[in-house]
Amino acid sequence: MLDALPDAVIMFDSCGHIEGSNRAMRDLLDQADIKKGVSDLFDFFQGLEKSLRVDLTYLLPGISRVIQRIQNPFFYLHQDGEGEQVRALEFHAYAAPAPDKATLLMIRDVSAKVQQERERADCFAVAAHEIRSPLAAISGYIQLLQLETPPTARTNKIYTQLHEKVRGVDVLLNDLARLNRLEYEAGDGKEWREADLRAVLRLSLRAFHDQRHRLRLELPSHGLWARVDMVPLQVGLRNALENALKYSAPDTMVTVRLQVGEPGWACIEVLDQGPGIDPLYKEKVFDKFFRLPGQQVQGSGLGLSILRSVLRHHGGRVYFKERPGPGAHLVMELVLLPSAAYIP
Repeated sequence: MLDALPDAVIMFDSCGHIEGSNRAMRDLLDQADIKKGVSDLFDFFQGLEKSLRVDLTYLLPGISRVIQRIQNPFFYLHQDGEGEQVRALEFHAYAAPAPDKATLLMIRDVSAKVQQERERADCFAVAAHEIRSPLAAISGYIQLLQLETPPTARTNKIYTQLHEKVRGVDVLLNDLARLNRLEYEAGDGKEWREADLRAVLRLSLRAFHDQRHRLRLELPSHGLWARVDMVPLQVGLRNALENALKYSAPDTMVTVRLQVGEPGWACIEVLDQGPGIDPLYKEKVFDKFFRLPGQQVQGSGLGLSILRSVLRHHGGRVYFKERPGPGAHLVMELVLLPSAAYIP
């Protein structure tokens, strides 16, 4: 039955030993046979690293967490190559429901789909450029009208609203362009670096010093080092904080906390004292353009979607956690460097 599946599939038991695989997986790894019960997770990933040139920094800890039932499911998108030679592989790991202790790993080749999406993103980039030109002209005409027309309270209000609408469209275009780059452009590795997450957070929060809210940054005394794509991660972190500030009343406390999470993982939390999120929408808020029912705060509905793409780009995840009392509790998890001495 497994051999009939077009996707590459392999199953592990609770100890990480291989229970079975299909022909597509053996072809992918260029192995005539994967011995059941003898080979283990480590041997499999050594073969994966050799045949597919996959970086195990995120894959091995993530799938290990599924096997240990710490996380379920797990997703990772691997891309390599350039131009029309780009190869994209989706890794999906699922833990079977109890009492079954098996874990299924599926590898799906989505190169054609990613190429189509990249072409769509290129079309959007051209369209966004064409839209920005008339937007700039409209903004200029509004300023000319302000200079030539005697100002009144009513006209000033109208001009202010027009400027806000133009800025809102420009922000929306920037957000969409950023989301397209994160989701559809293959990473070339040039911007990835090893960084102390404490420094990344300090740098990301510089833009918020003049906020009317009280910001509290809680950092560990020791460094937490991870391999990060610096610019997208800073954008994601700023989106997380902007979201918390947007829905919090002035002069309330917003806390950003960095700490060690599960073994091998860093945990970044953002806690606010706003209205919180109904459990019904805790997953839905990460969808593109989703707005909570009855929400009056201005926004494009893309901030959290961009944040999720950034975390997936890093092999991590983001979610809202239940918390006692008012406010929302956002959790972002990132993989720590495996060589760090502080990992238990």
